[in-house]
Amino acid sequence: MRDFLIGLLESTLGRARVPVSHLCESIRESTDLIQRNIEACEKRGLLRCVDDWIEVDSEQRLILAIEALKANADAGRVCRVLDWREFEELTSKALEANCFSVTKHLMFKHSGRRCEIDVVGSKEPLLMCADCKHWKSGLGPGRIQTAARKQFERMRYLAEEMPRQASRLGITAWNRAVILPTVITLSDTTRGLHEGIPIVPILRLQSFLKELNPLDRELATIIVNLK
Repeated sequence: MRDFLIGLLESTLGRARVPVSHLCESIRESTDLIQRNIEACEKRGLLRCVDDWIEVDSEQRLILAIEALKANADAGRVCRVLDWREFEELTSKALEANCFSVTKHLMFKHSGRRCEIDVVGSKEPLLMCADCKHWKSGLGPGRIQTAARKQFERMRYLAEEMPRQASRLGITAWNRAVILPTVITLSDTTRGLHEGIPIVPILRLQSFLKELNPLDRELATIIVNLK
């Protein structure tokens, strides 16, 4: 199933449908096994088979990517067959599933400098600001440190621009905001806190959010009074 899932993701990258014959040519499995995998995925709602065509929407591709990782597919290879927009969408869906309101691509200026935050999850009093790293390989310590430092810098700028950004985030009724910079990655090779900033593999994001305490002193949060 793992090779089938990867082959399906590769074949549907940038397109909504692909002929079954194309899958059979591109995946190194028997035609019978491919057909069984198609039927199994269709029963689970992961794809549609219509007139010898396989149809997969963006949400299904995200689920297929997770299934591939669960089947021990190489994270870098899975990342390469996901569009960066799909990766951000997966992050957004995880936040929404945990009762966060989501703002994508929050752009603002600070001292004439343009800043952008990939995904902001809002659940009073927490603003979880995610930098979605579409890295295609493992994370070295230097790479993690740089990503964490830059994300914290953006959060510091955002804090200084409050409460002007509060209306855009839908938090004008809040008394305060606890801003948490976070780096989200597809790779599971490195995780934990780096200078108080969480580095969270996308597959662990759900459990991270459920256990998250915004007032944890180990977290590099920035608290902003809005009233």
